[in-house]
Amino acid sequence: MEKDLAELIAEIKQIRTDMVGIVNMIDPGKIIYPGWTIKEMIGHLTAWEIVIDKGLTAYLQGDPPYFMQEQDFDIFNQQAVDFRADWKLDRVLQEWMAVRGRLLEAIQKLAETDLDDDIVTPWGSERTVREFVEVAGDHEFEHREDAARLTH
Repeated sequence: MEKDLAELIAEIKQIRTDMVGIVNMIDPGKIIYPGWTIKEMIGHLTAWEIVIDKGLTAYLQGDPPYFMQEQDFDIFNQQAVDFRADWKLDRVLQEWMAVRGRLLEAIQKLAETDLDDDIVTPWGSERTVREFVEVAGDHEFEHREDAARLTH
């Protein structure tokens, strides 16, 4: 069964609440993936949410689709990490929360009827708006599962 707008928002909020709890239990210098600490993972999540927010904002404003400048995901991910490399953890965490706030504001501007519209994603595929919004939660959920393994 497809989720309605309220369910999508609640799910995205819950995943973030869970992720914050997990991140708070882990040494931020701990390696989660080869070459990535928790700090780098948070920067990675933030960079993707910026992209999702830009794509959704373009849709809401009736603008042409927003496309990522870098379409190679590995390069994009490394650029996101490199961009924040000199940042202190507090700054990375502040950006992570601020970007999520902006994304939620954009999602809350959607009407239920928007969810079934087609959208061209910033990476060039077509999805419904519902599926596009779900990407934000699904992406963080995926990394939340990996981060949770570090708490054991």
